[in-house]
Amino acid sequence: MKLDRINCIILEELQNNARVSVKDIAAKANISSPTVTERLSKIEEAGIIDSYRANLNMEKVGYSLGVYISIKIRFGHVERFEKHISEIPEIFECHKLTGHDCMLMKGYVRDPKHLEELNSNLSIYGELTTSLILSSLVKYKTHVPKG
Repeated sequence: MKLDRINCIILEELQNNARVSVKDIAAKANISSPTVTERLSKIEEAGIIDSYRANLNMEKVGYSLGVYISIKIRFGHVERFEKHISEIPEIFECHKLTGHDCMLMKGYVRDPKHLEELNSNLSIYGELTTSLILSSLVKYKTHVPKG
């Protein structure tokens, strides 16, 4: 699917606020609401929009420590680790990597004791490096390249 200027405007508006109304997108793109709805359906069908979700303030729900954990998985344990990690609610992202470590995970825990428990749970699969998130520049949006 070709992303023209109008599709890029639609995507930008949705990234700024996934709950934006079709009417507001239409006004911004200078097209009709039915046209926005039709284009949005095509964008979704093409799989360009992966999902719609709410980003939670983890501190306000009791998980005040954000962490990045990288792991060098022991030989032969990757498949078991992938299955295991999908069942751990504290881990929100997990990415396979090239280089020294095999995976990089982002998670949230309540306190240092909770982090210690999480690390103990993960360390059976390999060598961990854990970093606490001190602060974040909130940037969740992806940009559609122009041109």
